[in-house]
Amino acid sequence: MTEPLTWDEVAALLARELGEPVSGGRPLTPGWSSRMTWGTRGERTGPLVVKARHGDGAYEKTAWCAARLPLLAARGYPVPAIIWHGLARGQWHVTVQNRLPGSRLTTLGGRLLEEVLQLIEKQADAAIPAGDRDFTGYIANVLFDDWDEVWADAARAGEAAGPLCARIRHWLEPVWGLRLPPADYAHNDLNLSNILTDGERITGVVDWDEFGLGSRALDLVVLALDCQQLGDQAAAGRLLARAAQAAGSAGLRCLVSYRALAGLAEDTREGQPPQAQLEAISAILDRLQAADS
Repeated sequence: MTEPLTWDEVAALLARELGEPVSGGRPLTPGWSSRMTWGTRGERTGPLVVKARHGDGAYEKTAWCAARLPLLAARGYPVPAIIWHGLARGQWHVTVQNRLPGSRLTTLGGRLLEEVLQLIEKQADAAIPAGDRDFTGYIANVLFDDWDEVWADAARAGEAAGPLCARIRHWLEPVWGLRLPPADYAHNDLNLSNILTDGERITGVVDWDEFGLGSRALDLVVLALDCQQLGDQAAAGRLLARAAQAAGSAGLRCLVSYRALAGLAEDTREGQPPQAQLEAISAILDRLQAADS
């Protein structure tokens, strides 16, 4: 069992590393077993977000982000700046970044949907080497080589999860082995809660923990699943159509399958109820299979 970091430990570490006291330490997310997020304030630096992750290559991933998020920012993309990151106790890694303004999205439609679609287009054609941050390569390994026990964990998410995973495996057969090029910047977890708004415009996109090179279509798929889960079929359809344009119909099949399995596997690992996600995945499969027939 991983012993979580306490805020007092983190505050003492940041005071040493930043050279200024930090105050607050308000939890911003539920207390997951391997990650935590706090809102705080530096005496000089102002509002901050502090994230702690256990293992999972966090140091290497964050170093990659710190070097490459500014390239996305240069395209006019509202991303946070990483102020400091480093190791804490054991395998815990801590990241400090500035806090962007706005509140997390709860729905997506109208002008905000158009703005999100425009933002995701800014991720196209990164024109830098992926190296070990080739996320489309990882997706292919998960889907076709059973990496990280994602298939097994997804099937254990609930009573209906096993049959749904079998359906996904059958749906993948025509594109089995497909590996998309790592051509775009990819957030890889762009759910609604990671997009900030002031009610009129998008003010920030946060939580770039899995940032890498891949297909921007995956980010569209993640948002489509969120919208489907909220019952907004029109927004889900718009996002899936744009994802198909970006990745092709075969690529879309792989990306929807990966995100469905990854989401169910996380539910299993974190002990979360999967019912709403199972229903959203099934509805999107119904939609895509009907379009293919």
